[in-house]
Amino acid sequence: MMRVGVVGVGKMGSAIARNLLDRGYRVCVWNRSPGAIDPLAAAGAVPFEDVESLVAGVDATIAMLWDDGVAREISLGRIIPAARKGQLVIESSTLSPQMYETLAEAAAARSLDFLACPVVGSVDSARAGTLTIFPGGTDQAFEHARELLSALGSTLTFTGSPAASGHLKLASNSVLGVIADSIGEELDAMRRAGVDRALAIDALVHAFERAGGKRQQLLDRDTQARFSASALLKDLRLAQAARQSLQADAPVMECVLAEFERAVQQGLGDEDYIAVGLALEGPSPR
Repeated sequence: MMRVGVVGVGKMGSAIARNLLDRGYRVCVWNRSPGAIDPLAAAGAVPFEDVESLVAGVDATIAMLWDDGVAREISLGRIIPAARKGQLVIESSTLSPQMYETLAEAAAARSLDFLACPVVGSVDSARAGTLTIFPGGTDQAFEHARELLSALGSTLTFTGSPAASGHLKLASNSVLGVIADSIGEELDAMRRAGVDRALAIDALVHAFERAGGKRQQLLDRDTQARFSASALLKDLRLAQAARQSLQADAPVMECVLAEFERAVQQGLGDEDYIAVGLALEGPSPR
């Protein structure tokens, strides 16, 4: 079974290490704060005092670090220089697309199999091996890593590009931020209105499901109205008035309302409401 080093055993890194241990992998661990590796050592992982020794003793290294600064220090400054030709290096930290490219270039100079592998999912998903993973790198590196990545995630979306992997992860989490804020704004309004909280949550979750049903329309740039932008704008205005009557602030929804006002003024009122988003996306590449 492959020997795997996990560098950075915070919540996600620790969950990944435990999942791999459960699957029979020989797992080695390192962390800048040594105390964090003690529970994993008790579970069967082999602790290392320095990164370079860990990299020398494994077949593949998975880095799960905090940010670009730490990745520059650890992944760029220590993991890649210590790795052997053809060794697998997987960068699962959430980093800037530029940093993924920097790491990929440094790894290529040493003939390593490098993948930018940002993950989408919770600690529970990491523990269960059901993450969504966006591997970006060479075909050779992806094939080298496929079995290991399949142990980490249930969905592997090969992008071919380290930068593309970074952009996809950041876009996904940016949408999460918008969802979290809009949920809070709407739940506040519902609370002020005396609406049952469970009912409000169910209605919001149903709205997310409706948006998920737009996938094919988005792919096809199909803006034939199922629910027109002007009809949604009418409802957004009503919702604003309702919030104002409750003295509920909703800055995210105010921005959405302003964008729909602008789009309808520009002639998108009779098209599906997703036309507003497609207009913001810009023209399709030729």
